[in-house]
Amino acid sequence: MSMLLMVKAMQCKVGNATRKLVLLKLADNANDDGVCFPSYQHIADQCEITRRSAISHIEALIEMGWIEKKERKTKEGNTSNLYILRLKKDGEHSSPASENASPDSENISPPPSENISPRTSHSINQSINHKKTSQKKSQSAVEILASFGIEGELAEDFIQHRKAKRAVITNTAMARLKKQADLAKLPLGEVVAMMIERGWQGFQADWDWKIADSKKPKFSDDDDSWWRGKTIEIRGY
Repeated sequence: MSMLLMVKAMQCKVGNATRKLVLLKLADNANDDGVCFPSYQHIADQCEITRRSAISHIEALIEMGWIEKKERKTKEGNTSNLYILRLKKDGEHSSPASENASPDSENISPPPSENISPRTSHSINQSINHKKTSQKKSQSAVEILASFGIEGELAEDFIQHRKAKRAVITNTAMARLKKQADLAKLPLGEVVAMMIERGWQGFQADWDWKIADSKKPKFSDDDDSWWRGKTIEIRGY
């Protein structure tokens, strides 16, 4: 990765936010000479766009003069694209008149060179000595619960409870549970504790969740046996 090219890419005005991201990703892949040759699919994956959209934006950047594309032969005999970044000072390039005709649409056909280029490795050229090590990681159950205010021992117990029920903890599941807790006018933590205590896999606000705990003693209004044998001290007398 060339930090100088990254800075220059940030200063470029390409007229489209997604196109700017594609340019930054090309600069991120390039060496100090501005040379890189990632595949269309690699750019699409890194920018979280479709392959066709990546092709469209790269072609637009070529028309604007920000990058130059050349074909190259790999060791396997395949043909792929080599890009050379031409990141001059802002103002030396002008946005093409066709900018309005090339939004993030998927209706743009890929260039002919793509048809003769089989899908190659998405890794960057080893001669540039640049490998991507950071990958998007999914949230853990602990992180998801923490984002909903469920932490500590309660979170650990709930994770074990869900495992026993063979139910996973996801943001979607917790959002639904939070919605039901709100409808029942209960704190989410109280609902989670109730599910663990009663062995419930889920919770609905319209359930009869107000059932009294059978382990607690019950007294009728006219039952006075609870105070028999007790000593009551009244201070001040």
